Amino acid sequence: MSSSNLDFSSHVEQEALAGRLPVLASERVYKTYGSFLWTCCAFSAATWAFLIGSYLPYVGDWRLGVMGYVVGLMIGMALVTLASGAPSYKYGTDVIDTAKSSFGYRGIVIPLFGLLATLVGWSYVVEALTARGAANIAATVTGSEVTGTSHEHLVVVVAFATLILVWLIASKGPKLFERLNGYIGPIHMLITLVMLGILIHKFGLEHLWTTQLPEDQMLSHDPVQGFALAVEFGVSNAMTWWPVMGGLTRLVKNRNHVVGPSVIGVGVLGAAFVSTVAALAAISAGTYDPTVWMISVGGPVFGSIVMAVVLTANIATMVVMIYLAGVSIQQIKFFARLKWELLLALLLLPGIYFAFKTEWLLSAVMSWLSYNGVMFVGITGITLIDYFVLRREQLDPTSLFATKDSKYAFWGGVNWAAVVISIAATAGYLWLYNPVTVAMSEPFRYLGASIPVVVLSALAYYLAVRLVVAPMRKGSYALATTTFSRPTLNQQSEPGAVAVSL
Repeated sequence: MSSSNLDFSSHVEQEALAGRLPVLASERVYKTYGSFLWTCCAFSAATWAFLIGSYLPYVGDWRLGVMGYVVGLMIGMALVTLASGAPSYKYGTDVIDTAKSSFGYRGIVIPLFGLLATLVGWSYVVEALTARGAANIAATVTGSEVTGTSHEHLVVVVAFATLILVWLIASKGPKLFERLNGYIGPIHMLITLVMLGILIHKFGLEHLWTTQLPEDQMLSHDPVQGFALAVEFGVSNAMTWWPVMGGLTRLVKNRNHVVGPSVIGVGVLGAAFVSTVAALAAISAGTYDPTVWMISVGGPVFGSIVMAVVLTANIATMVVMIYLAGVSIQQIKFFARLKWELLLALLLLPGIYFAFKTEWLLSAVMSWLSYNGVMFVGITGITLIDYFVLRREQLDPTSLFATKDSKYAFWGGVNWAAVVISIAATAGYLWLYNPVTVAMSEPFRYLGASIPVVVLSALAYYLAVRLVVAPMRKGSYALATTTFSRPTLNQQSEPGAVAVSL
């Protein structure tokens, strides 16, 4: 092959990995089960995992809190991975492109808004967690106060350094952060295991198992209600992974490596293990702030080392989120014309402002997390039923990138059925459960909110398509019963169905 052909092939691969072009099987960076597993693990086990785990004892019995959270997160991750990850894996396309089959090429503004709010918004939250955590380590090592002007100046400096480092790594594309996560994930799990050992040595197993928060601090004294709260917290947290899984699975080479690593990496390693240690440490140290109890439990030296490892995982998490946001935002023509490095810089630019507002940003972090998952409950149900039932895992790749001639044009590019159901799903969720005020309707005690709303959204969309959309010949649902003759974009001879194996 001539050097010019090699250069062209390299350019096309770079455009696919850092843009919206479909990623072919030969270009995908996650070639093994472990490589994708450790990326999911490192992404989910950043500081927010310890922060979430520290809040779980507040639902009542901490054991029910951890158990419910893990169960909810594993169920939610399976649903989300199938809804957004399966079609993106098969066709190598970004999650927003595959969502056009149900929302239309203009209607995808709904999931696109949710994606950008989640990925970019959480990037700034992680920036703040990283900056304040690093400043706390410095204060511990030097013996200085964790307050005052000099401390805040250090927070700002670390925040700026974080933004620069994230930009440098993300600019290199997914191949670099795939290699980094292969080290960060295992080290993070080892450090968490050591922290568990310190807790057992310091307090004893019996004390850790039986100690609870004071009753006046618990959200519920009813075990059933407390368990329902924890399960809901896990499922709603998993819903925020809808934009993440589609963006990552397009980089996975083997179809058997799609569901397992996401459920185990996020649900077991990133949730069960980390949240258990965080819950125990929060009860023992008397604070939910991981930047405080890590040093309190581990001591000045080891606690600072643990914090340093967690902060390193934060960098990896920010890189993944900014990369995925950079790919999806290219749906907007203005951003699609920009160079990759400049595009990432623009996404990180507001982080300069938040570098001076880290304390304010973190004060609203749990409220943001709670409402964040609500946006994707209806979207998950719609995209799941659309791809697996209504379209029978068959999409027209060309129409995903077309406008006027797209088979997914619906009504002027908008599928109003999907839009209306998404809005109704949000309203229905908030009726069942308000995650900020913790107001719960009677059905929530046994059904939760996310799972019934996902099911009802899927059922409502199925009926809307069968009774209204398909009879009006919108969305090419009449073609869903036949198989497209063109090959899938990952050029595999198999049908491309995702195997649900762990």
